Amino acid sequence: MQAKTIKQLLRQYLLGKAPEKESGVIDQWYDSFNEDLHLSKEQEEQLRQEMWQHIHPQIRVAKTFYLRTAAKAAAVALLLASAGLTYFLLREQPAKFTEIITRSGERKMVTLADGTILSINAGSTIRITAERTLSILDGEVFFDVKGDPRKAFTVQSGPLTTTVLGTSFNITAYKALHNLSVGVVSGKVSVNGYGILAKNQALVYDKQTGTGKIDSLDQNSLEWQHGKLLLNDVSFDEMVVMMQKNFGITITANQEEVKATRYTTELSTAMEPVKAAEVLAAIHQLKIKATTNQILIYK
Repeated sequence: MQAKTIKQLLRQYLLGKAPEKESGVIDQWYDSFNEDLHLSKEQEEQLRQEMWQHIHPQIRVAKTFYLRTAAKAAAVALLLASAGLTYFLLREQPAKFTEIITRSGERKMVTLADGTILSINAGSTIRITAERTLSILDGEVFFDVKGDPRKAFTVQSGPLTTTVLGTSFNITAYKALHNLSVGVVSGKVSVNGYGILAKNQALVYDKQTGTGKIDSLDQNSLEWQHGKLLLNDVSFDEMVVMMQKNFGITITANQEEVKATRYTTELSTAMEPVKAAEVLAAIHQLKIKATTNQILIYK
């Protein structure tokens, strides 16, 4: 669609003469925005005048219709001016993708078209946007990437972009956790801003500070692939997240001493959820009280 065509469509829309299908596209596109444009009164008036001077002065439009559509046309005009026509066209025709989701306690193994194998941990959401390109929206994935010197394999996880040609590595990117991590099992990977990670190296990125540190890979961090949940000196909040992801249970506490405790344990993900909570609590000299919706841990 050319710029001239888009301008003509917006002109027809403002005049109430756009075809029903095209009007629907503009309506849906405009309504998809969750935030206001926060225009000043002066900006709104300037936009109205600039748009209206391109419209035939003899045409009369119902006042209520004009006010309704002018706001939308103003939004269109601002966004086209600031982001370009490409943005509009992309919003009009969203990119296609494949999304894979695992529920709490569920793990999946997926083989991609290029032969790459993904082991997806519980409570994860990944989005495959193109050949050898995907994003981890939430969760943890182990990658065994099929080598292809002609095309790199790229993974987006929050602010980190990991690029490889053929290797195996693990990325932890649960939204509820403070850290992201990239651990290399074989070969090498490139992470934006941090260079090359070699075999048995790991990058831990703090989402709160925006800083990362490269260290040795903790092999225990890969045990989830073998049906184990290993907690190694983690905070109460991190323990709660991992118990929910692996067992589907919500753990709470109302004592500061319990919330300040660091948690270390090894649990089989095949355990019954309440039993897993009992074992976790007992190791740390704590007790539990289970209700329908949650488990209270107390001292």
